[in-house]
Amino acid sequence: MGIKYKSVVQGLDSFVVKPVNLERTEAYKTFVKADALRLSNRFRESIKHYLCALMMDRNNYRVYKGLGISYKAEKEYDKAIKYLEQAMSMSYFSADIHYELGLCYMLTGQFCDAIRCFQRTISLDRNNLNAQVQLGVAHECIEEYDMALLIYHTIIENNSSYLSAYNHLSALYMTLGDFKAAGNVFSQLLKINPSFNKGYLGLAICFDKMSNKTRALHYYKLFLEKKPHSHHGEKIRKRIAKLTRQKSQDNTRQLAVIND
Repeated sequence: MGIKYKSVVQGLDSFVVKPVNLERTEAYKTFVKADALRLSNRFRESIKHYLCALMMDRNNYRVYKGLGISYKAEKEYDKAIKYLEQAMSMSYFSADIHYELGLCYMLTGQFCDAIRCFQRTISLDRNNLNAQVQLGVAHECIEEYDMALLIYHTIIENNSSYLSAYNHLSALYMTLGDFKAAGNVFSQLLKINPSFNKGYLGLAICFDKMSNKTRALHYYKLFLEKKPHSHHGEKIRKRIAKLTRQKSQDNTRQLAVIND
């Protein structure tokens, strides 16, 4: 008979290589210090301690994972990938390792590898919404726009309050030139979170692109009311002035036609 486990997690954990007497070793203490440094964003310092821990014990997959994440933060992506791949080989069922590796692949333009990593992440952790969004972004990067749209829509259907999916979906629609669809997404987003001020700017741009001057002006002004000190402010005010002149000219022409 095979080994029986009380849970799936226990079964998966049995495949992870762990140091003997983990909590008592000097290597473990060094690893803990490295982790603490990394979590306080002291990445360069953490790398030194991870490497020291690695010299004492090469069987702790979390050291390789920590090294990979710290090297990623330091933008040393080749080293990050090297250590994260080692961590993955030692603990294949750790969803966060696949996710971090996927991010590194994205940052180095290896989009197909990134897609595989994000797919594995999701298969191990279906609640990782960041991985789902990044999967959509990766498909965008290789111009598989229909797949990216499907992914974003699916996320929104299952997690209607997850704003990041709306952001990426609306941005993709705008990239594709479908401003009506983008505007609908911004409207949905603002119903969920009326304080998301960029949504008003997004609507303004969409209506502007669709030559609906009245509604564009409305949302440009509404955005400035909510964000008067926005770094986009000067450009928006110039656009408002131009649209106002154009609208006035349109009205003058309409009156001329009527009077004729």
